[in-house]
Amino acid sequence: MSKFVFKSQTRRSDGVVVGNFQQTKKGKWPQKKSKRPAPYIIHDDYYKRAKAEGYRARSVYKLKEIQEEFGLIQPEMHVCDVWAAPGSFMQYTKKIIGNDGILVGIDIKKIDPYSQPNIHTIEHSIFDQKTLLPKVEKCIWEGNMFDLILSDIGPNTTGRNEIDQYASVELNIEIVKFSDTFLKSWGNLLLKVFKGEDFGDLLNQINKRFESFTEYKPKACRERSFEEYVICWNRL
Repeated sequence: MSKFVFKSQTRRSDGVVVGNFQQTKKGKWPQKKSKRPAPYIIHDDYYKRAKAEGYRARSVYKLKEIQEEFGLIQPEMHVCDVWAAPGSFMQYTKKIIGNDGILVGIDIKKIDPYSQPNIHTIEHSIFDQKTLLPKVEKCIWEGNMFDLILSDIGPNTTGRNEIDQYASVELNIEIVKFSDTFLKSWGNLLLKVFKGEDFGDLLNQINKRFESFTEYKPKACRERSFEEYVICWNRL
């Protein structure tokens, strides 16, 4: 007798939700087939395009595709970009929010400043919220919070997937906790995570705080990467 094992479900960049089913004999689980990863090309087409269009990093096209699909960023929003260096997300976001919005980029690394008075950069760890709070309040005024938090955070990779994905999940859980202080009720949060066996730990934290979430992998993600973006909708 045969049975079907549901292995995974995800949403493709073309908007189709797909499930990966595999038929197996009763009592036996499918064997994993090794697949040689695609070669890592540093100066790929997205890198060259970013250089040509004046963006600081190729990652901007991941955000651009997410924006075109979901419309996360709106004019006049207050937006925080966490782990913002070198600043490509900020370059794209500031075009949408306009002069009446506020954009704050936070990173432990220095972010080259912008000339617009409504664009701010803070060199600070997000994990030290007590000392970070007054710096953020100087940018958005005391008592205000963000409509949207963006994060492209990633750990220093080791090349060992199980270690890297665990570190990614732990970092993203801290970002979710960061939203407790800085994100408005019914505000949205964008996360980048290396998806693996600890992914459920992150989803548990998201489900405690947000109405729903969407998983999405832009085409600009490298083929060999197991990164994925999670849009957390409507903070409770």
